[in-house]
Amino acid sequence: MKSKLLITLGVMAMVLAACSSSDDADEASTTTTVQEEATTTVAPTTTAPPVTTTVAEAPTERTFTGADGVETTISDISRIVPLTGDLTEIIFELGLGGNVVGVDVTTTYPPEAAAMIEKGDTVGFGQALTPEAVLRFAPTLVLGDQTIAPEDTITQLRAAGVPVVILTSQTTLDGVLVKIGEVAEILDVEAEGVTLSERVAAEIKTAVDLAATVEGQQPIAYIYTRGPQLNLLFGAGMPTQAMIEGANAFDAGVGLGIFGPAPVTPEALLAAAPEVIVLPEAGIEAFGGIEAFKELPGIADTPAGQADAFLIYDEAYFFNLGPRVGMALLEFVMDLYPELAG
Repeated sequence: MKSKLLITLGVMAMVLAACSSSDDADEASTTTTVQEEATTTVAPTTTAPPVTTTVAEAPTERTFTGADGVETTISDISRIVPLTGDLTEIIFELGLGGNVVGVDVTTTYPPEAAAMIEKGDTVGFGQALTPEAVLRFAPTLVLGDQTIAPEDTITQLRAAGVPVVILTSQTTLDGVLVKIGEVAEILDVEAEGVTLSERVAAEIKTAVDLAATVEGQQPIAYIYTRGPQLNLLFGAGMPTQAMIEGANAFDAGVGLGIFGPAPVTPEALLAAAPEVIVLPEAGIEAFGGIEAFKELPGIADTPAGQADAFLIYDEAYFFNLGPRVGMALLEFVMDLYPELAG
């Protein structure tokens, strides 16, 4: 099981490295094509409470043992460098966005964090990290997860005296709350963490409960694409499984026995028979649009292809499993079951 986890984390790292910032970071674009006419709708800007960015006072010195078994002492959080977009979002939601001095290039939200990339305040890809890219920010704390690579960079940062905490990569809805709690503990803002966790848990519950009112579980496939050269069908252990199952749907990739990702083939698509295919926004842009994607062998032969049933979301919004996960799940549920709107 451990080897499967390592494989999945490695693939997640590859997927995250392929992600790029969206021009519309504060919007989740959804394309739904039904029957023969394709329609594109843009979801409303997130309704999350406004993010407050303040610079916190020095926390009480504390230690935290990360997923890599390393115990880190945290005494100064004035200059934080988060290495993944979900951790960046959590820090901002906890009110400590003013302490963030650098982000990774997959960060798309909140707008203040996305703007840092435009200004050049980025460490690059967290999955191809170099010590120099981080050290130039003179960080007093670096936060990452198990997708961060290479390990040598983490070792060198620690050797340079930088506190680096590596968290468990979460792939479930419950794991989002664990992640929020851990970040809040590290930053000495447990009360704010409880408040955020309660809000996110309530949003998740709203979406899950609504989806549970729908009878039957239609098969849904998540295909990760970056254009004609890279197309993967996601299965068990991927964050998309949590979203699909949370929406009371059947993960077609999991149904095929896929753990992690697998290459998209006509045979796999025929066996999966998805009624809806979910896709990443940037990947469809790289493909040249949904019509070009539909030319991929096997897509047109699926129930989703025949019904033009495609849903397209920003990657960070849909499968980063950050503090907006409840809102993303609710939007997904409403897109899958439009009859619920009535």
